[in-house]
Amino acid sequence: MDIIHMLEFPPDAQSDEITLQIVDCSNCHFRGLAVYQESRRGSFDSEAWHHDGYFVSADSVASILQAMDSCPAPGNSRCNCAAHISFGRLDEQYYWNGLHGIKIEATFKMKFSS
Repeated sequence: MDIIHMLEFPPDAQSDEITLQIVDCSNCHFRGLAVYQESRRGSFDSEAWHHDGYFVSADSVASILQAMDSCPAPGNSRCNCAAHISFGRLDEQYYWNGLHGIKIEATFKMKFSS
């Protein structure tokens, strides 16, 4: 599974790093979404992360990829482009809510091989 595009977002109420990704498997020709979230809050040596994949329609992936391609600075979590604003939403409790409104068919844990 390869990450072919991504957008970085500012911290939310839970995570210090949030990244929305388009992922692609060259073996089976699957393309979907993934979200990487990492928190370094808590004790000195604590670090928690989640990397989850999402099966969504091909049309949704294409639309999100088009929006990501329009961003001038995908690695800048403070970018104010339309894609960052659209996918960088927070809910009322200040948790990242960027997938709200996207029909998710199923989820899976991301695993990368070396």
